[in-house]
Amino acid sequence: MTLHDRLAHARARLVAASIRPDEAAIDVDLYARTILGWDRARLLASQHEAAPPALEPRFSEWIARRERREPSAYITGVREFWGLDFVVTPAVLIPRPETEFIVEEALAIGRGLREPRVADVGTGSGCIAVAIAHDCPACRVVATDISRDALEVARRNAARHGVADRVALVETAYLDGVAGPFDVIAANPPYVKDRDKPILGADVRHEPDVALFGGDEGLRDIAGVLDAAAQKLEGGGWLVMEFGYGQEEDVERLVAARRALELVRVRQDLQGIPRTAIIRRT
Repeated sequence: MTLHDRLAHARARLVAASIRPDEAAIDVDLYARTILGWDRARLLASQHEAAPPALEPRFSEWIARRERREPSAYITGVREFWGLDFVVTPAVLIPRPETEFIVEEALAIGRGLREPRVADVGTGSGCIAVAIAHDCPACRVVATDISRDALEVARRNAARHGVADRVALVETAYLDGVAGPFDVIAANPPYVKDRDKPILGADVRHEPDVALFGGDEGLRDIAGVLDAAAQKLEGGGWLVMEFGYGQEEDVERLVAARRALELVRVRQDLQGIPRTAIIRRT
């Protein structure tokens, strides 16, 4: 069997499992290149050659896992974020492109300060904390999470990108017990409504509940982050926080209820959906 035939058969299996053809093509290409250690050019150039023996059995195992709708990031164990490769496991949320807005906004603030102190609340894989520390050598980052398993993943990513000496990892809720003040707090809190669990996509249901669900209205952890920001931010400091679809008015209301905080602006994601709140400590 040629490599082309082997990959085409795998794509057909994924499409039969209700994965869109374009996604199936991306997945199959990714798995083959990852297992073989090839770039895309070599994969294309080798299409009419015999399928390399090194492809199996891992390739078939990965295809079977994807048929069960396990996300590709968990299958390969890596996801790109902010131009960096991050280790991911089922203990952490898979980094999303829209979350890069948090990094972008936090860096814009931090670069204007001499020695910015940054907190990343609910760090998960550590993608936000590590990306900030990677691009801002003057930044000192404290990254918190209630999940010990998630913190171990974040620890691996901090070491992977050479910032372990500038990213302190703390097992706690929000910033409880963490000494402030901070110039910048970054957060991507759980914001999915608990009752929406049955309607989530099959891929998303593989991700950890603790990183997804924010209570009956999806606002529990958003409110917790706002309380932490009111207590731990330096005067004039900034909170950069992601929130969910349709939650813009809720965020406005929750910020207005905290006299120490001011909602300065809301940034839309690439689909034009309000996604990132930039909030100032007065």
